[in-house]
Amino acid sequence: MDSKLKSLIFISLSFFIYSCNKVEDKEPNFYNNEYRIGLWITPDKRDTLEFIDYESLVRKGHFFVHEEYLYRIDGEYLYVRLLSSPDEYGHKIMTAEQNMVTLFNMYFTTGFGDNSGTYFKNKQ
Repeated sequence: MDSKLKSLIFISLSFFIYSCNKVEDKEPNFYNNEYRIGLWITPDKRDTLEFIDYESLVRKGHFFVHEEYLYRIDGEYLYVRLLSSPDEYGHKIMTAEQNMVTLFNMYFTTGFGDNSGTYFKNKQ
């Protein structure tokens, strides 16, 4: 094989391997791993979600003193579980636009009220 053909094959394989890597959402929104890390706060500042890294989250607020969770995102759902529990709970991601996310089933209700929570990314 001549060197030009070897070089062409090498470049083609390199490009193929690079392009097969997982494509992450690059938009500045809740689905972007890097952008998600940090503090997300409800408008009334009574509930916060602090994404520590790609799998750890702390919830604090009026109803939650300090709860540590493991989390994962699968499609349109945020799944969380307490560190000491095997039970996992899903919260539908209803909207995720730039610095805002609305998650379904975030609060206890009597079944008649809207129990979704809207959080905004803290800019600090």
